[in-house]
Amino acid sequence: MTMKKIAKNIKFEEALAELEHQVQLLESGELPLEEALAAFQQGVALSKVCMTKLNTVQQEVEKIVVAADDDNEYELETFAELED
Repeated sequence: MTMKKIAKNIKFEEALAELEHQVQLLESGELPLEEALAAFQQGVALSKVCMTKLNTVQQEVEKIVVAADDDNEYELETFAELED
């Protein structure tokens, strides 16, 4: 089993589904050592793709908060500020 090339435009859901498939293959315990290593490497690559996509989305997520002066003005609060 050789490591498949991951498409640059792969969607998060597709990458996650493929990652889950690789995990299932590894958990089955039925792969020869070389194939298990390739599945592991594929899983690591897919995991990085998923984390990159999640980090990108996290940076874009903003919460609209009504301003404290209650005059119907809104301010944007970044995702990172919400975690504090």
